[in-house]
Amino acid sequence: MIEADILNGRLRAGQRLEELVLSRKYSVSRTPIREALRQLASVKLVEIQPRVGAFVARPTAGEVMDLFEVVAELEGTAAALAAERMTDADGLAISNAHKACRLSALGDDARTYYLINKDFHRAIHAATQNRVLADEIEGLDKRLAPYRRFITFRPGRTQEALMEHDAILAALKARDSARARAAMVAHVRVLGEDAMHLVKGLVVT
Repeated sequence: MIEADILNGRLRAGQRLEELVLSRKYSVSRTPIREALRQLASVKLVEIQPRVGAFVARPTAGEVMDLFEVVAELEGTAAALAAERMTDADGLAISNAHKACRLSALGDDARTYYLINKDFHRAIHAATQNRVLADEIEGLDKRLAPYRRFITFRPGRTQEALMEHDAILAALKARDSARARAAMVAHVRVLGEDAMHLVKGLVVT
């Protein structure tokens, strides 16, 4: 509940999370709300300040850049492993996800594209046959979700991302792990550069 609202941008970075308000919103007692906040704090989606309260995590611009750098390297590793290990079924799933991204982009609906874009990346993660790597990327990606959403909605970003996906897919099809890694790292680092300009816009007023 709370996690979904953070990831979907309904609860914004820096927003205060009051137990009573949340319990009424989700129609549950304060006990499960308190436990949920603790769990979200453990994965750094929420910050709990003693004697002050809980807030949606709001990392600094530097911390966001650090996260994107780590995710870029992990995603690059995933692309390299996928190029080496993907089965025919994996390749078809990745290609189909890429086609879905293109169709979504034609509709000029950034929200839908944002969701389908995740399917493209997850299909690559699945092709690595490395569950630990996929889980690590998924966990870090949740912390970056609000920033990825803002970047996706930037005018022109969808078309840029599609071209970057083209390069990744071509490398995967060629089974070129080095090129797949480089294309993926470049793709994610572009997101990080955009995030640097957007992070201040997520401050709650």
